[in-house]
Amino acid sequence: MIQTGDTAPDFTIKTESGESFSFHNHLEKDDRFHLLVFFRGEWCPVCNDQLKEFEQNIETFKELNTHILAISTDEEQNLKKMKDKHSLSFPVFSDTERVAGEPYGVQYHNGKLYDDHGEHGEPALFLVDDQKRVVYFDIQTGPFGRPTAEDLRKTIKYIKKTLR
Repeated sequence: MIQTGDTAPDFTIKTESGESFSFHNHLEKDDRFHLLVFFRGEWCPVCNDQLKEFEQNIETFKELNTHILAISTDEEQNLKKMKDKHSLSFPVFSDTERVAGEPYGVQYHNGKLYDDHGEHGEPALFLVDDQKRVVYFDIQTGPFGRPTAEDLRKTIKYIKKTLR
């Protein structure tokens, strides 16, 4: 299980347009904080609302020097449609093989306990600092109870102020 202070696991996945993306290679060139936003999929109204809220607050994240990367187990074409529909300015990635989510401890709905769109990843957030350390995370087992953009603004601001 990942803990705060751990080095963020590397992963290579595809963007919504099918391009390959390596997280650690990206971090070598980009020294901002990164907010990894794992979400259920294009079909999830709560996920759509969360991502739209993050886009509406994108200037706040920029002021905090924090780059958002959204990741789902949904298919590339669905994610591209969602990104276009909501005019999301941050990257959206398809992780159908769970290569990004599993090392972070993202939970997966397998359909055995209750019906809910088959197998898919559940929501989770990870804040990675400029030294590749996980400095905050929130792992969910269902669609509700996610931190808001304002909650994250306060958290990021506090962590940056107190980080060693």
